[in-house]
Amino acid sequence: MSRADNLELRYVVDVGVVTWNTAVLTTEALRKLLDSDQGCTLRLLVRDNASSDATVDLLRSRVPEAEVDAGTENLGFAAGVNTLLARSSAPWVLLLNSDAWPESGAIRRLIEAAEAHPRAAAVVPRLERPDGTLEHSTYPFPSIRIAAIMSFARGRLSKARARELMLEGDWDHDEPRRVDWAVGAAMLIRRQALEAIGGLDERFFMYVEDIEWCWRARKLGWEIWFEPSAVVRHVGNASGEQRYGDRRTRAYMVNTYAFFRREHGALATLVYRCLNVIGCGWRYILARARGDGAQVRFWRTLLVANLARSSVD
Repeated sequence: MSRADNLELRYVVDVGVVTWNTAVLTTEALRKLLDSDQGCTLRLLVRDNASSDATVDLLRSRVPEAEVDAGTENLGFAAGVNTLLARSSAPWVLLLNSDAWPESGAIRRLIEAAEAHPRAAAVVPRLERPDGTLEHSTYPFPSIRIAAIMSFARGRLSKARARELMLEGDWDHDEPRRVDWAVGAAMLIRRQALEAIGGLDERFFMYVEDIEWCWRARKLGWEIWFEPSAVVRHVGNASGEQRYGDRRTRAYMVNTYAFFRREHGALATLVYRCLNVIGCGWRYILARARGDGAQVRFWRTLLVANLARSSVD
């Protein structure tokens, strides 16, 4: 292979998108992607999880560049992604939510960041809502230590320490850094890492599959990097809202505890859950004392979610 061929292959990306009943939003997002200059060659792979809103027809009409797999059943997000990974062959794979689109040049900047960090299994962008509002999208792994800090010591942490821990309100997603895990709305994955780590855990129908994959990557010696110069717009929860409605938080926490128990055992999970319940309960009480209705509803929802023990699928 010539040097020119090698250079060309460096910037070939398979973009994988799972869709479910978001026809108009997905079509508009994918057109924004394909009509922008990403500084690389893109192949668009779509898996539709048996949508009932004519998503496939609209995509084939308005996004003919997409190679669409029209599924006959809803496999869930993780399994849907794995069908895309099985179809992929490029040196880079960008997993992209159906309600997200990269700003111009974002994908090329993700690749360049990955090349600068050879142990990066994945590089993730700065996520922003369509109005430019930051979406907090990188976090520490769930742990007893983090749960204890959030329950008892959050207000006593220095700004620098809270930023180091990637805590919301202090970490502004404004500089490149290694992170524990990132929201999987947009994630550029290195082919070699994918072959070593494997696909997403299909035991998670939706939610927490991103935490689990990043955890598996870390255990194998890989890293996850965040690159703020690459910006992806993300509407958020387009499909999740339709499937779970007001049960989304519960679904997320049920999966979080399932993951935590597998990795840390039953006793550690009990301690972790108790710390979370204490923290949510205390904030709920404080919100009620202030008469802050919005915060009361928020912490009540989170408290109930942390007490849930069964699947909502």
